[in-house]
Amino acid sequence: MPVPYPRSQIRGIARQFGLNMISSAPMPSLYRKHAVIRMQTETGTYALKPFIKSELLRTSTVKQMNSAADDVRHLMNSGYLHMPPWLPANSGKLWILDRGRPFYVTAWIEGRPMQTAQDFEQLGQALAALHAIPPGKAGLKRAPALEQIRLWKTKDSFFRKTTARLHQKGRYRRWIETYGKACTSLSERAWSELATPETIRLIKDEAARPSFVHNDVTMPNVILSGDGRLFLIDWDRIRLGSAFIDTAKAIKNTTQFNPEFIQSFLTGYEQHRPLGKAARKTIAALYALPLEVWSAFRFPSRAGSRQMLRTIDRTWQQRVKAVEFMDAWAGLASGIPCPSNIHRKMGRLPRGEST
Repeated sequence: MPVPYPRSQIRGIARQFGLNMISSAPMPSLYRKHAVIRMQTETGTYALKPFIKSELLRTSTVKQMNSAADDVRHLMNSGYLHMPPWLPANSGKLWILDRGRPFYVTAWIEGRPMQTAQDFEQLGQALAALHAIPPGKAGLKRAPALEQIRLWKTKDSFFRKTTARLHQKGRYRRWIETYGKACTSLSERAWSELATPETIRLIKDEAARPSFVHNDVTMPNVILSGDGRLFLIDWDRIRLGSAFIDTAKAIKNTTQFNPEFIQSFLTGYEQHRPLGKAARKTIAALYALPLEVWSAFRFPSRAGSRQMLRTIDRTWQQRVKAVEFMDAWAGLASGIPCPSNIHRKMGRLPRGEST
């Protein structure tokens, strides 16, 4: 199998950023074998990142890269401290186009993943600081949260139809009987809260005052450097959007359903960006949505989907406790059904077999 980025290409790209490369090594992510290239140069270590477009946006890769670079430059000019510095190319731009693909270069951040409650408090501070930066440009024509909610409602509807069909065929029967009703209850509670007049008004107002959002705050994308400073990496998805959604997804993707970590994150966030009652309810409702379940049942026969269903089975009680914690924080009434057969192991979920 050919190497995606030959050394000669990497060396040529490095020169376009004024760097003389000594060595390079591809580094993997959860989803890509060659997600980023670690370059050792005469002036230090850098991360060379091939830009990956979002398929959810109906624009070209180059337009998405250009937009992301403009937003990053704005953050740099605003003094945002939790992003690795981007290196300008010889042209003055923050990216270059090589063989049809955009690339950008940042400082390489060496460090450790989040481990303590204090780390999560610092993450909350970093995300709140990002959301608080004035965008310096016009608002959005549509409320980003409403657009995302419509998409998630479509996924919820697809999940219900899929589980009904699979249950009739006897496939994944045990999983569906154990968790299907509870997942539907979670989404219905969330939809009900998100449909209240105060919540709708809040998320509609966000269109006029959108926030910069990272859109991919996950454990691998958060690094604590040797001096204890927290960095968010992988800024391919930066754009103006909903701070409520960005916050709810960050909590879900990083805190491991641990109430102590969740509380620390929220404490740090509200130190920089206090949240009113309606904002808290909105974030808690968004957090409760069973996004991973919907994703798994989009293609239930895939190995990754089956693994996700086993993971949800194993962590269900922690997930419920985390939702209850968020409800209490937001002042919402909690009432999540706990399946009577919750302790029964799901076992294997092989392709084409009943459960």
